[in-house]
Amino acid sequence: MNDTAHATGRSDNAAADTHRKALEVNLDPTSFGSFAEIGAGQEVARWFLRVGAASGTVAKTVSAYDKEVSDDLYGSGTRYVSRPRLETMLDHEWKSLVQQIGDTRGKDTRLFAFADTIAARNFAGTNDCHGWIGVRFQDQPRAEASHILLHVNLRDNSNLLQQEAVGILGVSLLHALLSERAAPGDLPARMFDSLANDRIEIDQIVMGGRAFAGCDVRELHMALARDGRAEAVTLDSDGVAVAANEFLYRKSVAIAPLASDPRDDLSPEAFAACLATLRREVAGNPEVKDVIDVRLMIVDSDTPLPAMGEGAAMMMRHRQLYRATAFVRRYTQAPLRFAVPLPALIRVLDDVRYQHLEGRLLEGIARLFGSNVRVLAYPCSREELLPLLETELGRGWEVDDGRQWITADQLRPAPPLVHLYEYLLASGFLVAIPPS
Repeated sequence: MNDTAHATGRSDNAAADTHRKALEVNLDPTSFGSFAEIGAGQEVARWFLRVGAASGTVAKTVSAYDKEVSDDLYGSGTRYVSRPRLETMLDHEWKSLVQQIGDTRGKDTRLFAFADTIAARNFAGTNDCHGWIGVRFQDQPRAEASHILLHVNLRDNSNLLQQEAVGILGVSLLHALLSERAAPGDLPARMFDSLANDRIEIDQIVMGGRAFAGCDVRELHMALARDGRAEAVTLDSDGVAVAANEFLYRKSVAIAPLASDPRDDLSPEAFAACLATLRREVAGNPEVKDVIDVRLMIVDSDTPLPAMGEGAAMMMRHRQLYRATAFVRRYTQAPLRFAVPLPALIRVLDDVRYQHLEGRLLEGIARLFGSNVRVLAYPCSREELLPLLETELGRGWEVDDGRQWITADQLRPAPPLVHLYEYLLASGFLVAIPPS
């Protein structure tokens, strides 16, 4: 990559690929539409206007930066960077497009309306950099319109780079829909053709209409997490993906990791007790909007897609709990609790999980126990725990006495880990939950 490309964060190949895609859309006589963009410039429309032949694609571009102008066009009463605002923009622009050119061009042309509303990095660098991008389009002339909406998190560290990423993503999305006619399941890969996963995240996709008939949206969201196109995808209690900045904002969170090994799963009763304890702890705290319980689902490439249970969930590809801490802390500083049975605790303290870190286990533990983070270790029956202690994973761990139910303070690893373990217990980072 040359110095100029380094300065902008874009390789020559990425620019050439985006140029090619925009030009291919412009040269396609069967698609025609409008662009409405708020925030982060008119980066998507700019590509189509500068590559040539834009008159074959662009009916109109508009950028209503001023709030009063935006309200005059799209109405007031919604946050400016939100799904309702995006949907209002698409409704307005689609209706206008169809009224203005539907009769003259609609017979042989697939119409589309592209819109985005973005909060790019402000001058002070203090805001949540995210936005909504959407397209309403016809997959055939005169067809009923389909739609796709994306919630994106902008991960670049400058406003310029974030604008650029939005432009590349928007061009790739339109190219995939209009020129490639990509299958719904292929859309994430197509949209990230010229974008590294660490530049932008897509953590919510909403789609509807005949172009997406039969698409499994849940599987699509699992793929986003599995392939690293989102650090995590959050699902509400109905199993519907929701943007994490809305789902987690100012909420206190109890997380129970789900595992393929049933010994690592927490009983519903134990998790309910954890949630009740957390509610009592934050009661009356005006900084905490709510308390939520979340099942942590691992969807990495080495495991099949897990079955969804009841309740809210967070899908991640990483098995290390400190990754979940970092993700949750992007949106809330309220108390965070991990609820795990003893077999899962032993796995959390397995040094093998942290070989990729320079500080190995010590660094992983330091990242896990961020501000106001605790691990609640729930007891395990002796007959379930002892077989695990005979495996390689449990080598060196011992149980203090012969009780039927073993708690975390009756369990000890071999030195030198025992010293860290006793510190975690004594300091309250690790809480030994007694048998009920």
